[in-house]
Amino acid sequence: MHRLLDRLGHPERDLNFIHIAGTNGKGSTAAALDSILRAAGFTPGLYTSPHLVDFRERFRVGGEPVDSLRLERELKSLLRIIRQIPFARRPTFFEAATALALKIFHSAGVDFVVWETGLGGRLDATNVVSPELCLLTSLGRDHEEILGHGYGNLGREKAGILKRGVPVFSAPWPAAARQVLGRRARALRCPWKIVRPLGPKSFSLAGDHQRQNAALAAAAARYLSFPEVIIRRGLNRTRWPARFMTLRNKPPLVLDGAHNPQGIEAALRTWESVHGGRPERVIFGCLKDKAMQPMLRTIRQSGGQLWGVALPGSRGSDPLTWPVSPDRFFASPEDAMEEEKKCPRTSLVLGSLVLAGEVLRHRGVKVV
Repeated sequence: MHRLLDRLGHPERDLNFIHIAGTNGKGSTAAALDSILRAAGFTPGLYTSPHLVDFRERFRVGGEPVDSLRLERELKSLLRIIRQIPFARRPTFFEAATALALKIFHSAGVDFVVWETGLGGRLDATNVVSPELCLLTSLGRDHEEILGHGYGNLGREKAGILKRGVPVFSAPWPAAARQVLGRRARALRCPWKIVRPLGPKSFSLAGDHQRQNAALAAAAARYLSFPEVIIRRGLNRTRWPARFMTLRNKPPLVLDGAHNPQGIEAALRTWESVHGGRPERVIFGCLKDKAMQPMLRTIRQSGGQLWGVALPGSRGSDPLTWPVSPDRFFASPEDAMEEEKKCPRTSLVLGSLVLAGEVLRHRGVKVV
């Protein structure tokens, strides 16, 4: 990644970054901070992954996905450089996308870049920048096979985004991870603070878990000396697709990108607080590398029907092989949603942002 940036002339050196890492809530926190920055009159760049429907979603300028002409221009320029690199040393897709984001934000002249980590932190492609501020969202046990087992290892990888002297705001972490974070912050002389959730009704996104994400965005905004009225306005205006997103009101059909045990539990709690009880039907599909068994067990315990959906691509899991057998099987998200339309019930779609994107595409919901 550093070699690629050398060839690009280091666009990151002219940008002001707020770097976000963690397991759950990175996207929502990033979206909230982006909204606050816009409420304050700034033009931020927002880099997130993955996209749901359109690749342009990953690169937002002033709240809007990058326009097609700018994307095409910067991508062509990047590909010319990549083709000059020996094949074995060429960047991965995510590294190339991260470099593309830097080129887009540099050419757009954004005021700030809200910069979401892809996987982990220490070795992530995004960890090539010198941020003004670091935010650490809630910690879960995703990707332990890559990042190391246990909260100590997971915390070490996430805290790898810290830079010398740069302030850090963190959600409350389990003790083992918090100790690792504290040691690293002290070693780098980073001022750091644990941020507690905001009060009820403090955020436009549904769910108690979103109060923690709102709190981190608000802490960053206060560090930037924004007045409370601007912070509240930004939080109230935040929109982020596939986060407890209502697709139909009667009976409720809700889409949520939750894809780990903590996210599934949070989505079911949010359903209870918004609609009461539990959904009659959970439509679930997930990737092979996810913690499938605890997610399925939680859904089964909710008491509703479980519809299993096969996701497209080699990473998608096959419902026929799941450790918990669904009540119904579907070969594609399209098949499941067509059947849901014929027999509507209170339904919650869960398990993967890939599934969320397919559902949005099928229903013709535009997110750009």
